[in-house]
Amino acid sequence: MRTERLFKVFQLLLAACALFALAQIGPARAQAELADGPTSLIVTYRTTPEKRAAFRGYMAGPFAKKLAEMRAGGSLAAYQVYYSWYRQPDVWDAMAVLHFSSYAAVREWLAVERTQPGGLDAAGLALAAPERTYSADLAWEKSADALDTGEVYYVIPYSYREAAEYRDYVKGYVLPQFDGWIREGALSGYQLYMNRYSVGEAVWDALFIQRYRDFDAFGRRQAVLDKVRVGLRGSQEWQAWHKRKGDIRSETENSIAELLAQ
Repeated sequence: MRTERLFKVFQLLLAACALFALAQIGPARAQAELADGPTSLIVTYRTTPEKRAAFRGYMAGPFAKKLAEMRAGGSLAAYQVYYSWYRQPDVWDAMAVLHFSSYAAVREWLAVERTQPGGLDAAGLALAAPERTYSADLAWEKSADALDTGEVYYVIPYSYREAAEYRDYVKGYVLPQFDGWIREGALSGYQLYMNRYSVGEAVWDALFIQRYRDFDAFGRRQAVLDKVRVGLRGSQEWQAWHKRKGDIRSETENSIAELLAQ
């Protein structure tokens, strides 16, 4: 009996040490990101139901061409343009994620904004309007292979109570699940962004973009989620985060989207 109690105490000590180690890694990563200004901008757009089809064509055509030209000229390092599957009251219709090689390079987009809000020219503004622009840090990302695209993108916004705690939570709870979904063949990759200026009535503090390999893989989302969680229940660290997650973050309306251009 005494041996069994000692073993349980040893397990608890190991779990505490693991959480302490994560607490040291999280702030270090955050300090590296915060050493300069954010190098990603995330712009969301809204249109009306009758203009959704035309706006989709615009974002896949003239807008994507503009971004490709900026990348060729060195102004942009990379970009993705997403379009939501459905028209919903509290979800964007289009979202552009713009990556710059440095914080200084963000000035190039500011020059565009002066005459074309959100990067939309007159034809684009006749179809939609930029809704919000977020300055963000790409805090975590992973690709399963060289294939950097997917058929379905699941976008999840979160709010949290404290940034350092949330980073530890992502590392100890979220990433083990995402990595498990990759191993199961459902995801081909993911990106997790942190809103640098999440003050006031910001819509999100953190944004997850999950890249599903294809339509069928997305259909199996819940089954894969349940399977991976069964395997993680044996981890005391993961279970500890699982019990606390409701106090750490809150989730708002998700988006299901396609990738129009990158």
